[in-house]
Amino acid sequence: MYKAMILAAAFGLSAGTCVAQTVIDASAAHVPNAQEAIGKVAGTFAQPSATRFRHLGARTVDGGAVVCGEVSPTASDPHFQQFGYVAGHDDPIVFANRPLPATIPFGEVNGWINDSVHLEDLEEMGCVPKGTYHAYSEKLNARMNSRKQYGVN
Repeated sequence: MYKAMILAAAFGLSAGTCVAQTVIDASAAHVPNAQEAIGKVAGTFAQPSATRFRHLGARTVDGGAVVCGEVSPTASDPHFQQFGYVAGHDDPIVFANRPLPATIPFGEVNGWINDSVHLEDLEEMGCVPKGTYHAYSEKLNARMNSRKQYGVN
């Protein structure tokens, strides 16, 4: 561990940036700010070095450089989540993109709503097609209307 810290210091890197994320489709090669985005997005997961990325692309939105793509938290997780990152900012947007359950327990409603807001942000950033948030929101609202509250449907 100390050798890694010494090497990081020698190359001007902090211990937090010494991670080896994987881009599985080589899509980062021609995307400006891709490495910055990969580092920021990977940092939102418990094991940043295990993250895998694919379908990276660049966009310009309101004069800002945006990197969009998909991320999987670990090599063993086949599920990819959409993300968007505005170059120079600290907080990337990650939409979990998890399947909606048949019913949403009352205590989980806020989590699902917060996640849907991330999808709305990604749509505004141009990372997902227009109308994606609206379609997802309609499905989410239908599921929330059938949620269980205090054990009662």
